[in-house]
Amino acid sequence: MMFRNYFKIAVRHLQRHKFITVINISGLAVGMACCILITLYVRDELGFDRFHHNADRLYRVTTQTTRPTGNTEHDAATQFPVGPNLKKDISSIKEAVRIYAPGNTLYTAGDKRIWEENTGFADEPFFRVFNYPLLEGNPATVLKEPYSIVLTASAAKKYFGNESPIGKLIKVGNGYSCTVTGVAKDFPSNTDLRMTMIISYPTMLKEALKAGTDMEKQWFMFGNNVTYVQLADHADPAKLTKELATFVSTHIGRILKKHNIQFALELQPIQHVHLHPQGDKGIDNSPLIWLYIAIAVFLILIACINFMNLTTARAHERAKEVGLRKVLGAERKSLILQFLTESLVISLISFVLAILLVGLAMPLFNTITGKQLLLLSSADSFLYAGLLLLVLLVGLVAGSYPALYLSGLIPVRVLKGNFVTSGSRVLVRRGLVVAQFAVAVALIISTVVVFSQLRYWQTKNLGFDKEHLVNIYLSGVDGAKVALLKSAFLNQSGVQQASMHNFLMGSGVFNNNPIVREGGDDKDGFVAGIIQSDFDLLKTTGIKLVAGRDFDPALATDSSDAYIVNQAAARQLGFKDDAVGKRIEWRPGYMERHGTIIGVVEDFNLRSLQMPVEPIVYLVRQDEVAIITLRLAAGDQKAILKRVEAAWNSMIPDVPFNFTFVEDDIQAQYASERTLGKLFGIFSGLAIFIACMGLLGLSMLISRQRTKEIGIRKVLGASIANISLLLSKDFLKLVLIGICIASPIAWYGMEKWLQNFAFRVHVEWWVFLLTAGMVVLIALCTVSLQSIKAALMNPVKSLRSE
Repeated sequence: MMFRNYFKIAVRHLQRHKFITVINISGLAVGMACCILITLYVRDELGFDRFHHNADRLYRVTTQTTRPTGNTEHDAATQFPVGPNLKKDISSIKEAVRIYAPGNTLYTAGDKRIWEENTGFADEPFFRVFNYPLLEGNPATVLKEPYSIVLTASAAKKYFGNESPIGKLIKVGNGYSCTVTGVAKDFPSNTDLRMTMIISYPTMLKEALKAGTDMEKQWFMFGNNVTYVQLADHADPAKLTKELATFVSTHIGRILKKHNIQFALELQPIQHVHLHPQGDKGIDNSPLIWLYIAIAVFLILIACINFMNLTTARAHERAKEVGLRKVLGAERKSLILQFLTESLVISLISFVLAILLVGLAMPLFNTITGKQLLLLSSADSFLYAGLLLLVLLVGLVAGSYPALYLSGLIPVRVLKGNFVTSGSRVLVRRGLVVAQFAVAVALIISTVVVFSQLRYWQTKNLGFDKEHLVNIYLSGVDGAKVALLKSAFLNQSGVQQASMHNFLMGSGVFNNNPIVREGGDDKDGFVAGIIQSDFDLLKTTGIKLVAGRDFDPALATDSSDAYIVNQAAARQLGFKDDAVGKRIEWRPGYMERHGTIIGVVEDFNLRSLQMPVEPIVYLVRQDEVAIITLRLAAGDQKAILKRVEAAWNSMIPDVPFNFTFVEDDIQAQYASERTLGKLFGIFSGLAIFIACMGLLGLSMLISRQRTKEIGIRKVLGASIANISLLLSKDFLKLVLIGICIASPIAWYGMEKWLQNFAFRVHVEWWVFLLTAGMVVLIALCTVSLQSIKAALMNPVKSLRSE
């Protein structure tokens, strides 16, 4: 009965003061909605690969390499023989699984020919070690034999419809066919091992043997090969360091000594993989998670601050109510419960509105983040409890200070009209306003810096002309037809240049081998990216020569005894301006190729600008190409590509045409930074919105309290501008203090973030000036709405009411 009475009084009070109620509810609703969205996002990021039944014993094997130059690199790729030999040599390792991702691959089943991006080879224990349930097939045998393949349910439906695919054949590329031995449930979205086609690892080993390479003996060949291990029960990964060092020394020690390289294998818990893609000592994305959590907390706090400020600012209006209640026998405890009930009612209404906002915003949020988040599901009982706790917590936090403050008023002084807000209360209120705007300003500065960095990456000269370049993929194409295909493309109107090569223009070089001066010791060499191409690479891409000449098809030696290097490789070789004419050797392990440097090109960025330019060595070798890059004329690119596709289809009718624009491949490397910028932009905008809603309500209440003062000033001749300035300047001071506090904090945080990138902007002074001007303008407009309204009031009416 008592709580029902509190509830009725709370509802009546909120209905009587609609404007303040709307401000409080809208601010809290927006803050809660942001908090829910961020919670869903963070939970998904932290939940990657935690669903495996033995996740606490699953580890990825990562590498740490220190080269003679002193550079230390961390990577997730491991040599091909590492997996099975770890299981054989170290008793604490129960299982080992290698996974090799070949990238874009063509699959054919009947009349269905489809390029698949998420495809891989996996060792036989894959479905026993990882918790990816099979709908058909035996986990112990589906990947045991060569030329076996497992499809996910969606892939099976795509290729075979509603029929069971078990026992049917599917062709890989333009070569071998595999028998479908299993169908797996579609992999969940929160795994880094997301695949739709899983071929048995023995298939890749057998195909390599046919080509003359025994991959099980290639102790310095990595590729896109990763290794996972399952430790035995009660095995301590920390105690395996010594055994791993012995393993490296036994199997790779001779090669490492030859090249003067320090190398170590490390174990990384599978739960860490998503946020540490290069290993626990490599790139660390976990600070972003804490940053998002901090943003969620700050947005909720900003909304709670609004509630506290508006309630304490209305203390004049509610003082007599408190005084009368106390005179009539109300205890302080009951008054506190009354005010907390009001706060909880507002929190509950705000929560309902927040759920509606989340439902409306979820599709856009998923598009921005690239996720498939759901607000509610049957497995979310923990989330439901958390949301209810959020309602209670926000209600208590937002209502506690006003409740304690108002319930502590002395009734005699209040009823005599001697109630004056103490200086400490005003100071607290001002401090809360400063805190609100400091958070908003820090978010805005961070947003501007993130987008400045993205713009820098998008506009920086990469050392080649990226516009109108198209990569055409040759997987499944008979090698004898590649040169004819290139000639056919060049005959199409709008195709200006063409070059065939072995790397992905816009994403990097994937073939890395030792380079050394001719006759030099292996330990004096270094690993460089090896580009194998035809004679037309520089002409097609626009990479600029700074010394020497380009390859010339008229010179026979250019095909067998010549190299072009970039400036980074020339520096690594110890050459200054005299690299042209010097002799070097390429030592991939199975051969040695000598040659003369005939040209030096400018450093060009083939990888993300987050990383420094790597040494590159370019040689003419046309028998191992995987891509043709075309330079198209400006104009109707679609029409040109249609003609190119027609030429492809006339020569390669059984392989679907597959291409990407180089500029799109480059932009794809910065997807996570674009997501960060968009989220920062949204959250900073909402932070300003919530803060300004509070500022609007606060200015309204302050204007109401100063009605008599405003009337007297107008009678004495004060102008509307004078009165508006009088009411606005105090708030603007608080906003400026918030800007001053936030600016150095944001500068420090952004400088730390930018240090992760090899090519970066610096946080410029104009960022702070722009942010300050924008925030001051928004705050001034918000406060002016109420101050001008107060200044326009008829002084006779206001003084009569007083």
